[in-house]
Amino acid sequence: MSQCIFYQSAKNLWDDPEFQDNYQRLKVTNVQSNLVNDFQLNEILDFSSLLRSASIFSLVKHSEKNSDKFHEAAFRIAYISKKMMSEKSDNVSNLSMIILSRLGNFPTLKKQYADDNLVSYLDGVRSKLPHSLALETLARYDGNTVSIQGNSNEPNVLELTDFQRKLWDGLNNQYNLLSFSSPTSSGKTFILQNFLVEKVKHSTEKFLAIYLVPTRALINEVSFSLRDLFKKDESLDIRVLTLSIDKEEELPNKVIYVFTQERLLSFLSNHGADRLPFVDIVMVDEAHQIAERARGTLLHQALNWLNNSYNIGKFIFCSPVISNPELFETLICQRANFSSESHMTTLSPVTQNLLIVSSIRRVTNRLKVELHDGHNGRLCIHDRLELKIKRKGTSKASFLAYCAFNLGKRKRNIIYVDGPSSADSVASELIKLIQIQECTEEIYELSSYIKKTIHKDYVLAESLKYRIGIHYGKMPSLLKDTVERLFREEKLDFIICTSTLAQGVNLPAQNLFILDPKVQNSDTRINEQIDKSSFWNIVGRAGRLYKDFEGNVFLLKQPSNNEQWEDTYLNEEKLSSVIPATQTVITNESALLLEHLTDTEKNANKGIEETASYIYDLANFENGIRHELNKIPDLENSVIDEVTATVNEIKEKITISNEIIRANVGISPVRQQGLFDFLIIQKELSEWILPRNLSDSDKFHRVIAKILKLIDSPTMDDDVLSSYAWAFTIPALSWIKGTPINKMVNVYLSYKSEKKYKNEDLSVKQINTEIRSLFTDIESNVRFKLVKYINCYNNLCVEACVQRKEEHLIELIPSHLPLFLEVGVSNPIQLGLVSLGLSRITALEISGKFKNKDYSETYELLPELKNILINNVDLPVACIEEIKRIVD
Repeated sequence: MSQCIFYQSAKNLWDDPEFQDNYQRLKVTNVQSNLVNDFQLNEILDFSSLLRSASIFSLVKHSEKNSDKFHEAAFRIAYISKKMMSEKSDNVSNLSMIILSRLGNFPTLKKQYADDNLVSYLDGVRSKLPHSLALETLARYDGNTVSIQGNSNEPNVLELTDFQRKLWDGLNNQYNLLSFSSPTSSGKTFILQNFLVEKVKHSTEKFLAIYLVPTRALINEVSFSLRDLFKKDESLDIRVLTLSIDKEEELPNKVIYVFTQERLLSFLSNHGADRLPFVDIVMVDEAHQIAERARGTLLHQALNWLNNSYNIGKFIFCSPVISNPELFETLICQRANFSSESHMTTLSPVTQNLLIVSSIRRVTNRLKVELHDGHNGRLCIHDRLELKIKRKGTSKASFLAYCAFNLGKRKRNIIYVDGPSSADSVASELIKLIQIQECTEEIYELSSYIKKTIHKDYVLAESLKYRIGIHYGKMPSLLKDTVERLFREEKLDFIICTSTLAQGVNLPAQNLFILDPKVQNSDTRINEQIDKSSFWNIVGRAGRLYKDFEGNVFLLKQPSNNEQWEDTYLNEEKLSSVIPATQTVITNESALLLEHLTDTEKNANKGIEETASYIYDLANFENGIRHELNKIPDLENSVIDEVTATVNEIKEKITISNEIIRANVGISPVRQQGLFDFLIIQKELSEWILPRNLSDSDKFHRVIAKILKLIDSPTMDDDVLSSYAWAFTIPALSWIKGTPINKMVNVYLSYKSEKKYKNEDLSVKQINTEIRSLFTDIESNVRFKLVKYINCYNNLCVEACVQRKEEHLIELIPSHLPLFLEVGVSNPIQLGLVSLGLSRITALEISGKFKNKDYSETYELLPELKNILINNVDLPVACIEEIKRIVD
């Protein structure tokens, strides 16, 4: 009965024009205070009435309709009231504290009110509150805390939000599958990683978990975070590994593998169910990326393998806010006694202000700022906000820089851009506005080191001196990780990011600036509007639980443009459903898919090749391809019949074993067969085995050209193909030999200067364009395509040796080459260091300092790493900080 009373009271209050007027003025005043340095509260706001309303809103149960709306308003009122009035009134602090406790938002109480000591704070509050309210607050606190085993078996208390508590309980129940979605700022990663640590602590002799992330950039972030948690208890003997071990090596007793979907598939192809009798946990972070064309298809295939061939204790799927988290329940086979649950919340535990910023025609030092009210309406914050300096340009880069510089002072700011070149342009514009360097000794040393290890004109080296970081997917990992660290440590004011921001990189900030967000289509090379899910994922970076409890998102409208790009996102439903990429391709592009399956001369768009491999794989499952295709909603029977018939027809022509086909996941079986057919008829097979001696570049190039012709680009003219193959070969050989990046850059620039610029001196902009081009070649051609292709080629070479009865040639096949290509080293010490989580740059810097002895296991390198720190070995600060993250 009381639940109905509180809900009806909340609804009546919400519909009251007087409350709405007061609430809107509170939000406007709060944003004005964020934008003006010496803000004075002149607006008469009825805080008492607002807090009484918030108190009622906070009592609405989560199960009630529109509860998120009421809880969001209650949090916003309590947070802003505390921020503006706590110094003037103890009652405001006490009332807002009660509201936050009713909302279950104890992380905010701990940071904003209790200076990280919530127990002592609540003890003090107890004497200030009426007995009933004190008991209510303490009872709510007890319900939202979890005691976990700390160092030396002393308990460690986690204070959680209601959502986090629900997630914790779901993780610890007996269900086989848990899928949940929540805003980026909800603190779900914190819970997932602490849960993993607890499971390891309470496991007996064996424990194996797989933590899946969508990109290599996230591997280091997650593995570092997990190692940090484990280091708090030295009694734990747990391995956190990021590379697959050899078939011959023993699996560690307790291990967490942090993999991308590609690395997981490679791992599973080497370790069948006999070697992995039980996997305790499979945790899929950023699971919504199953909708991505190539990446999502590979993830789907990996899940099929795990589900159909391995014994999994628990699947956990984590996504930002999507409308159908239950999707993953339908993808995993419902075995006997299989149980699952899914949860979704749209409620963020932080306050976000969505601000639309426009220029004023013919006035270059004023901006119009409006606040989105959450209901397709806008509240005027400033009709003509006056700025001290005039805007000098109307380009996208200059306006982004101008707004970020003027509206983001004294805050940590993220600027979203379309791509790396845009990042450099915005950084250059910001430098012009900032003018004065604020260069600490650490930043100066880092800038000098980047000039030495990359190039003296590399934009990041200069921008850092102005407290500006640049961050994009295809830059060296040491630079990305260092920029992230400096930003988190508040040593940078700005970080300019590309779409990597939407892929889970943990970079919380107080301000986020976006102007017409786009991302490049990998097939057409055209910049396209990002989807709703990615947009709200990016927006979620403004404000973060445990760090910043309020975030400003500036949606900028470019001068002289009449676009209304923001309406695409603000005036539509936030939630979007996730559709697996495999389903999208099979349903909408079945003709292209079937053509690619049967025609080895047909090039394919991104996602088609991977889906071809996926559906062929389905035919090898126990239930068969038709059973699996019938799971796809609304797929016409005629398409199912045609796909099934085509795959069955192909299977009759494929002579390679299914084991080989599966080891080469993501490559069309028909193309694999074509490559195998080429190998099997060669007079001297040894002439077509990739050389172990990496100095034999001509043979390496000849083999790579043939691989590309048969797998990658069958329609390419031979002369063009030769040049194309050299574009793979030259950076690949330098990369695998451990050639420092600056030397690779210099060679690349010399080549481009001669071939592209006719030996003219390159401008700074051209130099940075070509450096980024080299980084793309390394990441896309060498570390992705070539790794996949050479792994396939080596597997087929082994099969050809067996069928030709030339097994003695197998020992000539460089089986470790794909791994060496991915990490960029071939030295065992360097490989071990990279496996621990160090970047290639740091591994190259320190490998010579290790004693000349054999290490039977990667973790035996840790004592030597500790000695490097103890002995104060002369190393760049960026490398030292990276080592500290592993061993401190």
